[in-house]
Amino acid sequence: MIVTDAVRAYIEQTSPVPDGLLAEMRERGVRDGVPILDSQAASLLHVLARAVGARRIVEVGTAIGYSTLHLARALPDDGELISFEIDRERHAAAQSYFARARLAARVDLRLQDATEGLRTLTAAFDLAFLDGLKAEYADQLDQIVPLLRPGGLVAVDNILMSGAVAEGRPVAEGRPVDGWSSERIATARAFNEHFVNHPDLIATLTPVGDGIALAVRR
Repeated sequence: MIVTDAVRAYIEQTSPVPDGLLAEMRERGVRDGVPILDSQAASLLHVLARAVGARRIVEVGTAIGYSTLHLARALPDDGELISFEIDRERHAAAQSYFARARLAARVDLRLQDATEGLRTLTAAFDLAFLDGLKAEYADQLDQIVPLLRPGGLVAVDNILMSGAVAEGRPVAEGRPVDGWSSERIATARAFNEHFVNHPDLIATLTPVGDGIALAVRR
């Protein structure tokens, strides 16, 4: 992890205990090898969605709906969240969780490639979250920024890749770091540069979870 073990343990100890549904989703992610958002990053997203008064949210990368649920719970009753996923099994799992959470009316879970799906959307969204294929981040960001209202927020996950992006190398003590290659690290660094220097954004990079990039549209 990016932060020290002591810092992470302290944050986890002082955080509210997750409800049963979220705990079940985390257990499933670990058991089935489904990549889901770090719990602290998910809590941050929920707080930010409330802070901007989000009524319309778009997400790339539903997986089984862990981050999606945190975002959906921040919406008002008439809010809308559109989330894209390309894995049919994960998409079905997310649907079942939202039915159980009684939030299906707020969430439009689309089994569709996000790069294609984003082209069908119209402004204005209050918040966007990217957590899909990392190689597509740059193109998807350029699609999403025009969809955000001024003052709208965009968040991007995995921008530090277990610290490998900061170190600039894919190995630690001679071993691969989570399978990240030199090419993927170079792509991630290029995206981070693009993100923080985007002319329409006021941006920053944070070490929350696996690294969350945050920006507000000018």
